[in-house]
Amino acid sequence: MKELLGLELKKIIRNKLTLFVCIGSLTITGILFSLAVFREIAIDENGKQYVGKEAFDLERMYDSKVAGLLTEDKVKKTIAEYQKLYSDPDNLEETEEGTTLKESVFVKYIQPYYSYFKVIDEVYIEPSTIDMTFSALEDVDTAQEGSYYKARENKISTLLNQEYLDWNYSDAEKEFWINRTDKVELPYEYGYCGGWKTFLNCSELLLVGIIAICICIAPVFAGEYQSQADSVVLTTKYGKTKLVTAKILASFIFAIILFGIHIMVALGVQLLVAGADGVALPIQLMNVICPYSLTMGSAVLMVIITALVVMLGMVSLTLFLSARLAKTFLTLIVNVLVIMVPMFLSISETSGIWNRVLMILPAMAVRPVYQDDFFGYFSYPIVTTFDITTIRLGVYVIVTLIFIPLAIRAFKKHEVC
Repeated sequence: MKELLGLELKKIIRNKLTLFVCIGSLTITGILFSLAVFREIAIDENGKQYVGKEAFDLERMYDSKVAGLLTEDKVKKTIAEYQKLYSDPDNLEETEEGTTLKESVFVKYIQPYYSYFKVIDEVYIEPSTIDMTFSALEDVDTAQEGSYYKARENKISTLLNQEYLDWNYSDAEKEFWINRTDKVELPYEYGYCGGWKTFLNCSELLLVGIIAICICIAPVFAGEYQSQADSVVLTTKYGKTKLVTAKILASFIFAIILFGIHIMVALGVQLLVAGADGVALPIQLMNVICPYSLTMGSAVLMVIITALVVMLGMVSLTLFLSARLAKTFLTLIVNVLVIMVPMFLSISETSGIWNRVLMILPAMAVRPVYQDDFFGYFSYPIVTTFDITTIRLGVYVIVTLIFIPLAIRAFKKHEVC
């Protein structure tokens, strides 16, 4: 069995297509994930712009000045300092949107600490809205005790109880999410976590690696048909038993190793530039009402595990198509369509069922939901309530378990011409 496994691995690796695809996909992955960090822009208090590693270094410096637990007193002090800027008429200007801080004032006092102010401001705005100038802080009553985390609770309640055109939360779903959010550790701890945030913001680009792996795996069975080696292979002693198992195991071993290399390239280049600081900070720094009790590091790990399981599901489908179809080219076409088409489908404003199906299709399933109000609270009431990350993992485990036996059966039942 070991010899067969080794031979099948060599057959995959030595294929000219494999070499070309591996080099190409790793290069593309490196470039795409590099662009995310080398295009980072930060502005200091004098308005000077920094790019790439210098930008992350600047953000680290400013974040270190405000790092620590976001206690009510600390939040209150920050809001009071922000509101104090509005008490000086020289700091203000009239615009179409009303009275705002002058750009020079905003750049000097707010812009350097943009991420910090964003974490504070977010609890005071409506779900799925953006407040670029943090205008919501102007009206916060700092005299109220516990206003920050109370505002967080109110925002979560608003999100769960408001009326939607596509999907309204049931009482069971509301209870599920409230229990989840109650488990999030308070108060939040703030600090610099630029490398992890950047990876989470572009981790769906790991799809490049998944597509590459499927291309490399496509000829595993179909290649035997095209070379007419099936007439020999299927008539040998172990052609329909050990050989099939060896082909499938070799495919999964190759896929896991290659995907691991893609992850190392993607995460490595970003942490090398932006740093690995903040691995233990809460994911709520990306979205203050995120219902998942995760650190930055565990959120990244969960994203990687989800992408890995999606990849294994797609490899299983590829093996089935390879065993069922007569040509590698047909396998590739069907596979790429299954993976890529969801990228061009839109979220519906009226159908929650469509949206929940769309979000578990391959191209969408590798996208993190932690930084988004709308997708972060996606739930699936199937007997009981499941969150979207659990459903994604479950679906692709089931896909894997279904298509592996089907691939084996299809190859065994193949009629030799």
